[in-house]
Formats: sequence, structure tokens, C-alpha cells
Amino acid sequence: MKRLIILILPALLNAESFVEILKKVEKNTLLKSKRYEVLAYKKLKEAKKGENLFSIDASLQGIYLKDTPRMYLHLKIPGLNSSFQAASKEQYIGEISISYPLFSGFYITNNIQKAFLKEEKAKLELKDLKRKLYLQTAKIYGQIYSLQKSKLALKKALKAIDLSYKKAKGFFNQELIPKSDLYNIEAKKYEIEANLEEIESLIKSLYQKLSYLTNDKISSIGDLKNLTIPKKIDIKNRADIKALEKLLQIDQKDIKIAKSIYYPKIFLKAGLKGYGNNLNLNGDGYRNGDQSYASFVIKQNIFNGFSDKNKIEAAKYKKLAQTSYLNDYKREVESQIKSDIFILKSLQAKLNWTKKRIKAAESYYKLTKGRFENQLSSADELSRAIA
Repeated sequence: MKRLIILILPALLNAESFVEILKKVEKNTLLKSKRYEVLAYKKLKEAKKGENLFSIDASLQGIYLKDTPRMYLHLKIPGLNSSFQAASKEQYIGEISISYPLFSGFYITNNIQKAFLKEEKAKLELKDLKRKLYLQTAKIYGQIYSLQKSKLALKKALKAIDLSYKKAKGFFNQELIPKSDLYNIEAKKYEIEANLEEIESLIKSLYQKLSYLTNDKISSIGDLKNLTIPKKIDIKNRADIKALEKLLQIDQKDIKIAKSIYYPKIFLKAGLKGYGNNLNLNGDGYRNGDQSYASFVIKQNIFNGFSDKNKIEAAKYKKLAQTSYLNDYKREVESQIKSDIFILKSLQAKLNWTKKRIKAAESYYKLTKGRFENQLSSADELSRAIA
């Protein structure tokens, strides 16, 4: 029955007051939290995109040696071995460098694409959370509506029982009916009043839940329109299924990221570098001050204990598991919706039968009321007819 809410929702949207309540769901604190999560994934995506750009770094290093650096000359001529100072005891190195990952084995590009998919998945989860909150709101709205109709019916029953009680009391005063008949009607009246009190408490409780979902005070709802049964159900555009499909794409990126170890990594770097025995960085009298450079690095892993092979296999199995879960989830959703449609059709048939039953009950009540007033039926029969 809970799943029927998804089919009832389009009909509820016809009620203007319900639309206003749905708008207030936008202020739900869980939605607010999920929106922040989407923003976080967006920033992570931008951070990953930055890894594919060049990097500029600046550094200043000071070195203070305990001993004076010396260079020793070992000559084969006896007595001519000598040494001389090779650098200053105080050394300063300043550098501004730029580096760029020329090729990373598609590691960086796949990570960027993975970050993009995570952002999209978070957006879809936000959309699905909103759908679920709408369904919860619709369910509570429907419960309140139902209870209000029950409350209205009980009030009518209470009015009818009061009129019947006055008539019965008149009969009793004329000694036309026993006191037990009067007690019977009184008992029915107390029962109706107790049911009214219980329903009012339930309505207040449901309004409290509705206020929590909307993060606003809700104390009244509008009417409901007739329901329509959808002829065709399309689950392709459902946010929860799309989110799972994004997760499948993320798993595929994890496989490519794991495979990137098989490619060489190429990095380029250049820098303006100065050296000296003071912060002027103009040398120390032993070594030149300008040590600017340009370089490249090619790096290739040869062996790491089969770690990367196992990572690739694990990523593949993870994708297979997610594929199976997605297929099963789709089948479950389709089955649930078809089941809900069957139930809804059954309920509509039951509704038509109930309408006819109400007419029969109203006729029976009028007949029993007339019979009671003419002392042709008991108070017990009258109470049942009112119920």
C-alpha cells in the first residue's frame, strides 16, 4: 500500500494547497545537506581538473654546515696531496619552478572524468531524495485527508446519535423502552466521542510530521482530486536508477585508473634557481649562483608484487557486482510499479462498490431510524445503522 503513493502523487498535484506544501519541502534540512554535498563534489571536480594543468612552485632554503666543505686532491706524487675549500658553510638556495605532467598513463584524465561522474551522481541522489520526500509528504497528506473524512463521518454519527438519544430518552420517560436501550445508545455515543478524540490526536501527530518534512508549520491541507491510472510506466528517467548507472560508469573509470600503471609517466620541469652564501644568491665564490635548469622525467613501474594486477581485478569484480545489482534493482522497481497498478485498479473497483454500499447503508439507516421512532426496532439496531 505504501508504494501506491507513487501512483497517487500526480493526482495530488491538482490540489493547490498540496503544491504549496511540496514547495515547502524544498526547505527540508536533509535536502539542504545534500545540496552542500553536491557543491563539495563540484569543488572536488575542479580540484581534479587542476591536476592536469602546470604547477608553479617557489622555495627558499637555508643550509648551515658544521664543517667547511673541502675538496681533497689525491696525487700520486708523494707529499703533494692537498685540499681546498669547495663551498661556503652558509648556503642559500632559491627556486621558482614550473612543472607539467605531459603524460600520466591517462591517470589524471580518468580521475577528472570520475570526479565529474561523482558530481552528476550526487545531483541525481539529490533529485531522488526530493522524490522520496515528496512521497513521504504525499503519504502523510493522504493519511490526514483520510482521517479528516473519518472525523467528519464521526461528527455526523455523533449528531445522529444525539438526536436518537433525545428520541430514546423521550420513549424511556414514557416507559416505552427499557433503560438498557438508553444505555446502549449512550455507550455508542461515548464510543464515537472516544474515536473522535483518537483521530484528532492522530491528525495532530501527522501535522507534526508534515511540519518536520517541510521545516515549516503546517496546520491545514486542501482537497484531493480523482485518481488516474498510468497506462505505461517508464523507469529510464528515474533519478535513483540514473544514479546507479553513474556508479557503474565510475567503476569503469576505476578500472582504467588501475590500468594506468602499465603506461610510462612523463613529466617536464623547468626552474629559475639561484645559489649563494647570502640571500643575494649570487654564488659563494666557489660555485656559480645561477643554477637554472630544464628537465624531463620518464618513469615506468617494472614490478610491485602483483599489486596493480589485483587492483585491476578487484575493480572489474566491483563493476560486475554493480551491474548485477542495477539489473536486479530495475526488475524490482518494474515489479513494484506493476503490482501497485494492479492494486490501484482493485481499489478503484472497491471504491465503486463502497459508494453503492454507502447508498444502501444510508437507506438502511433511514429505515431503521423510522422503525425505531415507531418502536419497531431496537436501540442496538439503530446504533449499528448509525455506525
